[in-house]
Amino acid sequence: MEFTIRKATPADALGIAIVSAYTWKTAYSGLLPEEMLDKRLADLPKMAENMKQQIIDRDNYFVATVDDTVVGFTAFCSPCRNPDYADSGEIGALYCLKGYNGYGIGRALFEAAVKELVQRGHKTMIIDCLRGNPTLGFYEHLGGKVVAEREMVRIDHSRIEDVLFFDNIEKIIK
Repeated sequence: MEFTIRKATPADALGIAIVSAYTWKTAYSGLLPEEMLDKRLADLPKMAENMKQQIIDRDNYFVATVDDTVVGFTAFCSPCRNPDYADSGEIGALYCLKGYNGYGIGRALFEAAVKELVQRGHKTMIIDCLRGNPTLGFYEHLGGKVVAEREMVRIDHSRIEDVLFFDNIEKIIK
């Protein structure tokens, strides 16, 4: 399958919002409250507006497209939002529509974000991954190590997240 990885533009915001909402529904069903997942689907226009502003303000998204349609995205943070890893970079989101798994799109998005973090001076990186997330193995395959667990409180419920740590991220993109 042919796909393109590129920096996101404000015009990609709706596509990113759709991928985000639907991948949460498919990946987190049974892990997060269904009403929360359904609300993300119902709030697509609002989510798209928020994504558009984030793309304009932060310039920290890459998208994967097939036939000019967004099928995946990643968002990165530099520096990391987690104060325990303030010197690290962070991949805050990496999602690909379910039917597009297995084509190398996730890995290409991951590598694009890592390359950007390296260019911004980071040698280490973290990813918060919800316990039970089926992609945990993907990150471990790429060299991530679970170094911590923390409880996150989000929208009337608690959840546990695993924190994956990647050291020497420069080797990932070589």
